[in-house]
Amino acid sequence: MTSLTLRSNTYKNDDDYETTEEIWEHILPFVSLDKIIYEPFYCSGRSKDILNNLGYKNVIHENEDFFINHQRHNFDTIVSNPPFTIKKKVFDTLREIDKPFIMIVPVSIITKQFFMDKYKDSDITLLIPRKRMQFSKSGQPLSRCWFDTIFVCYKLGLEKQIIFC
Repeated sequence: MTSLTLRSNTYKNDDDYETTEEIWEHILPFVSLDKIIYEPFYCSGRSKDILNNLGYKNVIHENEDFFINHQRHNFDTIVSNPPFTIKKKVFDTLREIDKPFIMIVPVSIITKQFFMDKYKDSDITLLIPRKRMQFSKSGQPLSRCWFDTIFVCYKLGLEKQIIFC
């Protein structure tokens, strides 16, 4: 399998599924437009433009290593579609940061022991899309994504633990 290098980390080629505007639209009811958004996983860099177009004017989205550079940013909420192969490291780091977040992840993440251990007593909400989300890859929309994804939300103060969106 080939790999690609992003922000001085090496990920597998299948980690570069990009989030489309249709997917980002799901977060609109849950994150106020006046929040400073940090979208740490860069890929092609399109997320900032998409989030700006949706009305989020304060978006931090730079081609840098999240694990090294997150401390230098002042933000309210993290939103991202993190590389799947480093999901444990991402969720461990998010727990250390302890700020509100929305992560777009395969549904299987909630069944992983590391996730349950870190977040079992936390303010977690799952946003479950009514249909399978379709991503893009290398700038081309995918016609059929082979995995189901959800939004895992942390510390957003939402009233329900499961929301169908």
